[in-house]
Amino acid sequence: MTAEAGNGLADDSGRWAIIDIGSNSVRLVIYDGPRRAPFPICNEKALCGLGRDMDDGGALNAQAVDGALAILARFKTLLREHGDPPTRVVATAAVREARNSTDFVKAVERIGFQIDVIPGAEEARLSGLGVISFEPGASGLVGDMGGGSLELIRIENGAIRETTSLSIGPLRLMQHSKGDLKFAAGEVDQALAGVSWLRRFDTPSLFAVGGAWRAIARINMQLRRHPLSVLHHYEAPARQVKETCDLVARQSKSSLEEIPGVSSKRVDTLPFAAIVLRSLMNAAECDRLIVSAGGIREGLLFDGLPAEVRAQDPLIAGARFLGRRFSPNAEIGDAVAAFTAPLFRDEAEAHRRLRLAACLLTDAGAYFHPDLRGVQAFDTALRAPFYGVTHPERAAIALSLFCRHEGANAAAPEPQILALLSEDERRRAVQVGLALRFASAFAPKAPLAIRAASLSVDGDRLTFRAPSNLRPLMDDAASRRLDALAGAFGLKATTAFG
Repeated sequence: MTAEAGNGLADDSGRWAIIDIGSNSVRLVIYDGPRRAPFPICNEKALCGLGRDMDDGGALNAQAVDGALAILARFKTLLREHGDPPTRVVATAAVREARNSTDFVKAVERIGFQIDVIPGAEEARLSGLGVISFEPGASGLVGDMGGGSLELIRIENGAIRETTSLSIGPLRLMQHSKGDLKFAAGEVDQALAGVSWLRRFDTPSLFAVGGAWRAIARINMQLRRHPLSVLHHYEAPARQVKETCDLVARQSKSSLEEIPGVSSKRVDTLPFAAIVLRSLMNAAECDRLIVSAGGIREGLLFDGLPAEVRAQDPLIAGARFLGRRFSPNAEIGDAVAAFTAPLFRDEAEAHRRLRLAACLLTDAGAYFHPDLRGVQAFDTALRAPFYGVTHPERAAIALSLFCRHEGANAAAPEPQILALLSEDERRRAVQVGLALRFASAFAPKAPLAIRAASLSVDGDRLTFRAPSNLRPLMDDAASRRLDALAGAFGLKATTAFG
C-alpha cells in the first residue's frame, strides 16, 4: 500500500484501488475520477469462501485460502499494469475471527500487500460511511450483509448514531444450523433481539448493502418488472421484499441457479441471507428497502476526505467529471447552467441539482453519430454510475438530455422508464431539455458566447439578449428552438442584440 495522509487515499482525484477480503468474496475495485463520486473502472470479484465450513474460532478453509492467494496475486499484477495506484487492502469477519489469521496475513504480505484486519465495530462504521457518501443526509438503518457477519448502523441526517456487528452472516448460519433454515431463523431472531437500540428508534428505510442482498433485490426487481435495472437506490416496499425473501427461502438450489443474475457459488447461502433480511425488516419495523452501492470500500474512500469535499453533492461531482470527459469543451456545462438559471428562478433545490446535472451532461452525446446522440445521452443519464440520485431523478435527467438532441415531440426511448415521472416532473424535464437545445443551437460547444448571452422572463415574454457581434449566430434553427423554448413556458420569444 502506498501510504499518504490519513488512510493512504488522500488525493481527491486520479486512480486509486481497494481490495476487500471478505468471508465469501475477494474483490478488487480500481476507481477513477473525483473521490466524492468514484467511478469504478475495474471491478473484479472471486467467490473464494474463506469463511465456508469455519466454526467459531476455527481455521480458514484451506482450499479457499489457496484460491484467495491466487486471486490476490492476479490483483497485484493487474495493479502494476495500472501504474500501482494507491491501494488499501482490508479483511473482515472470516480473517479477524480465524485462528490461523496470522498465517494468512503473512501470506498476503508475501504477495506484496499490506493488509488491515478491520474490527467489527470499524467495519460497521465504514459501511455506514459508504452509504452516507452515496445518500447524503440519509436517515434510517444500514444493513451490510457479509458472508460471516451482519453490520447494523443507524444513521440520522447523514451522521452515524449507533453501530453493531453480529455474527449471523449466511456462511456462519449455514455452518451452525447444518442447513436447517428454521434453526437459523431462531438464531437470527435471538441475535437481533440483543440489539437494544433496534426498536427504540424509527428507521422506516433499510439501506441494503452486500452481494447476497443485492441478489435478492434483483430477484424482486425482476418479479415487479421494474423498468430500470440499476440496483443503486432501487426501492421496494417491505411487504414485497418479505415475499421475495420467502420465495427465495423456499427454492431449491437448482431453481435458484436458473434465476438470471444469481451466481452459482451463492445459491446455497442465498436462502440464509433471505432469512436475515426478512427478520431484520420485521425487527426494525422497516417500511421499505433501498439498495445502496455504497459499502465498506466506499466508506474507506469517504473517510479520508476533507470536510469541504465530503460536503459536495456526489451527483454533481459525477456529472461534472463525466460531462467534461465527453464534451469537446469542458466549460460548456457550467456556462449552460448559468445561462438557463433565470428560466427557473423559483426552483427548489431538488430541481436545481437535476437541472445542473443535465447541463453538465449537455454534450454527453457529442462524439456519437448524430442519429444516435439523443439515445446515447438518454442511456448515459439512466445507467452511468451516478450517486445521490433516485430512479425517477435519473429518468428526469435522461428525458432532458433526449429533448436537448431530439426536441419535445420525438418519441423517447424506453417509455416505461419515463412512466416513473409525474406529469409535472416530465414537463419540467422537457423545459430543461429545450433550454439546452436552444443553447446548443445558438452557440454549440462555445461557452464564451453562451456566457455573453442571457435569458430573462419579462411578463409574458421570454427575452434573449446577446452582444451585436453574436447576431449572426441567431439563424433559423436557433430562432425556431427559441420559439419552442418560450412555448414550453407559455411565453412568446423576443430577441435583443446590442
